[in-house]
Amino acid sequence: MRAEASELAGVAARVAGEDAVELGTPGSAVGTVVPSILVTPGDAARVAETLRWARGRRLAVVPSGAGTKLDWGAIPPRIDILLSTRRLDAVVAHRQGDLTATVQAGARLVEVNRILGRHRQWLPLDPACPDRATIGGIVATNDAGPRRHQHGAPRDLILGVRFVRSDGEMATAGGAVVKNVAGYDLARLLTGSFGALGVMIEATFKLAPVAPASRTLVAGDLSAAEAAQAIDALTSSQLTPSAVEVQGPPFSILARFETSPEAAERQVAVASALVRQWAASVRVLTGAAEAERWKAHHDSIWRPGGVVCRVGLRPADLAGFLDRFHALEGRSVQGQVAGRARVGILHVRMEGETAAVRRVVETMRQQVQPRDGHAVLLRAPADLRTAVDSWGSLGDAARVMAAVKREFDPEGILSPGRWTLEEGTA
Repeated sequence: MRAEASELAGVAARVAGEDAVELGTPGSAVGTVVPSILVTPGDAARVAETLRWARGRRLAVVPSGAGTKLDWGAIPPRIDILLSTRRLDAVVAHRQGDLTATVQAGARLVEVNRILGRHRQWLPLDPACPDRATIGGIVATNDAGPRRHQHGAPRDLILGVRFVRSDGEMATAGGAVVKNVAGYDLARLLTGSFGALGVMIEATFKLAPVAPASRTLVAGDLSAAEAAQAIDALTSSQLTPSAVEVQGPPFSILARFETSPEAAERQVAVASALVRQWAASVRVLTGAAEAERWKAHHDSIWRPGGVVCRVGLRPADLAGFLDRFHALEGRSVQGQVAGRARVGILHVRMEGETAAVRRVVETMRQQVQPRDGHAVLLRAPADLRTAVDSWGSLGDAARVMAAVKREFDPEGILSPGRWTLEEGTA
């Protein structure tokens, strides 16, 4: 196998460039699958040439950025080429007056926002692993953090995209302005497709002004019912939080207010008064303490190890889900929930015996799927992925996804098996 990989690398080097190809290693594996070669083209033309060559040889290609989300979704049956966009890392254009920017796929979000911040603007996303996550990976997984409450997910912010099709042809969709021509929105279609429909080169987004001040309310020691009632009170009021998160058990609420200093102080004071009837403890954080609390909230789910599921549910079902999840915990499984309380997107982290974690995942699916919810296995060890389908029941959506996949990638070479089990494999 090593000899075959070396031969493949030699041919790939003539296509993508001598400095762009190396042999795959366990460190570049997706789950348990080690790619034959890692290809890192230096420009869009080389990406196109690589895909054109790969399609001609029916090679399985998995696009990658920083690799922070490569363990999300199903594990592909094989990877001939791990195609990295990390050398495509420029902010192509920043139109300050229009509040839009065009950014290459390999750019890290933290660096993009450092550049945009010179003009007091930013791309208002706070995904998992925010210090390392790239634009391409964030778009491919439609990953959004707490500020989704106010600003939406990548699918809501993306205006246009330039990508390479599976046949190596360059394509463009959307534009660079907020008001655009109506029609089939390919940019949104590519968002959340796990690289199965094309390799993104660059994307254009709506931006937001950087808020001059931030305050965070932390209400703790809540039951599931109390947390849901407090969240309802906050979100049905005239307050305008940028994030409303639930975390636990034991359950806490985090509500963030990002606006002028005076408005932030006023809103957090009103919010504190609203939730005191349910919360045994209420604190207001700012500065370093606020940043540390939000980092702890992120790390409660995304620290290394553990099994992570993304659960989608109706906001009205939040209290019941939290209560039942708390009851599912036992000596074999330790769990933590954190997520967008009003949006209905939660992340669940579990640690414990594989059989026990499997039972919890299956029970969660039984709870949410009959009410149009879902529980997707994002991160898990190989033995659990073998026992549990990553996506769960997709209903009619599975047929739609498979049809879209065949239209964009008829040979099935891009991210085979990661996006939908209905698709063919390369």
